Parts: sequence; structure tokens; C-alpha cells
Amino acid sequence: MSKIDKAKEYIGILKFYMGILTALIIGDVSGTAKLFNSGSTGTTFWLGIISTLVLSFLFIRLARYTHKKIEDLEDL
Repeated sequence: MSKIDKAKEYIGILKFYMGILTALIIGDVSGTAKLFNSGSTGTTFWLGIISTLVLSFLFIRLARYTHKKIEDLEDL
């Protein structure tokens, strides 16, 4: 397998992980919004807020890393 093919496969896996993170963020936001609408802003609600922030941070980091890898394809 050539270097370019290996790099493309790696980027494909990173995009798969970004899709998983996107689905987790959407699910977490909808669950947290449901808790907020029902008026139960207890521990579960705040854990949802914290996990949304952490997942969003991870998504941003992974997106930046993926863009860097895509730009590095020019050198191969």
C-alpha cells in the first residue's frame, strides 16, 4: 500500500470518528433539552451540559487535526 493510500484511509477513519462524535453531540443536546423542558435541572441535566461541552471540544480538535492531515496530502 502506498503512502497516499495509507493517508487516505487514515483520513477516512478520522471522518468516521467525526461522524460518531456528531451523533453523540446531537443525542446529548436533545436529551439535555428534554430535561430542560421538563423542568428537571438536576445532576443529570448538568452532566449533559458538561458532556456536550467536552464532546464539542473533542470534535473541534479532531476537525482541526483532520484538516491538517488533508493539507499534508499535498506533500505526498
